[in-house]
Amino acid sequence: MTVLAGQAPFRARVAYSALDGFSLMATSYGPPIEIVCVPPIPWVTISFHSGGESVFTHGDGRSTRVGGSRAAILTYEHGVRMSRPAGVRALMVAVPKARVERYLERVLQRPLDEPLRFESSVDLDGDGRGIAGAVATARRVLARYAPDVPPPIVAAELEHSILSSLLFGQQHNYTDAMLRPSPLPSSRVVERVLELVHSAWETPLTVADLADVAGVSERSLYTAFQQQLGASPMAYVRRHRLERTHDELLDAAPNGRTTVTGVALRNGFTHAGRFAAAYRRRFGESPSETLRR
Repeated sequence: MTVLAGQAPFRARVAYSALDGFSLMATSYGPPIEIVCVPPIPWVTISFHSGGESVFTHGDGRSTRVGGSRAAILTYEHGVRMSRPAGVRALMVAVPKARVERYLERVLQRPLDEPLRFESSVDLDGDGRGIAGAVATARRVLARYAPDVPPPIVAAELEHSILSSLLFGQQHNYTDAMLRPSPLPSSRVVERVLELVHSAWETPLTVADLADVAGVSERSLYTAFQQQLGASPMAYVRRHRLERTHDELLDAAPNGRTTVTGVALRNGFTHAGRFAAAYRRRFGESPSETLRR
């Protein structure tokens, strides 16, 4: 429910885009407003505000200030009243709560004992920088494909980036359990994951998918990859797909129809600058130079 906090004419601008795993909504209102959210609400939301500071008042009496270098994460175990002054621009990312908790269960490799609860205030100059970066990348990629949607491999990478930055970058009631050391799996576990990566390179893969195949928790798989291969599971996936991208650019027909951007996106690289830099480090030339050869 939205309540006007004044007599100014109501004006609003709203832009919305969504994938299967998350949605983004940018809003701005002319007058000051209050938005009251009453549970149950089946979402985890991340709110970024600019052009002023808003106050989120929680049903248990706490308050969270949002604006500038502070964002907010809400799981709506209590009602929330959002007070926004005139001219504030907001971006809200919404992820189904069931999806976040399912991802967390895969990390822990066990069912949750209680509902997931985040520390609501996010420091964008500190640990929250990873969350802000994941959201900024998602916005950029969605804009690149609009009005269409990204291919599944790209959408899966975007969702994984947002989920992992949420759960590893922000304090919550399962943080200690997530970071607790776990036994190291056998070398056969890593071999099974490598077989999948090499045989299904066009399939969207997240670290949760790899852990499911291996039959271990994500942090156990991470430890095994670091000890046996000197890289994280997803770093290995990206390295393999970088090599596939290189081969595809080399094999491209000289008809001008193949583009570096198209090949990179098809292989799951959503950030052009980071892709180009990683490609040059690996192969000693730019992707476009490879394509011209």
